[in-house]
Amino acid sequence: MGNEEFDEILSALDRETARIRVRVEPRRYNKPATVISGFPSGTDLAETTRTLKNRLATGGSVVEGEVYLQGDHRARIRSELERLGFDPETIEVSTDELPRRGRRD
Repeated sequence: MGNEEFDEILSALDRETARIRVRVEPRRYNKPATVISGFPSGTDLAETTRTLKNRLATGGSVVEGEVYLQGDHRARIRSELERLGFDPETIEVSTDELPRRGRRD
């Protein structure tokens, strides 16, 4: 078995075992931000973020291996990640309620 075959097998195993986690966090002024983490190694996060921003018509960035998108995109993110080639069975979308920050009335 050559190095290329071995690398290909490792890459396939990495994609199968990776768990992509999607959650929403409150940001400044209680505005929601969708945070996507757990991408398989070798994923081009800059290109993935650029594509998601275009498809979801929102702003975003990559910070320390996590993708941050402005707004709550949990309803559409699974289908968009599928379109990018990620296995839908490895995508976990949190349904937790967005916690409130700041003043409580």
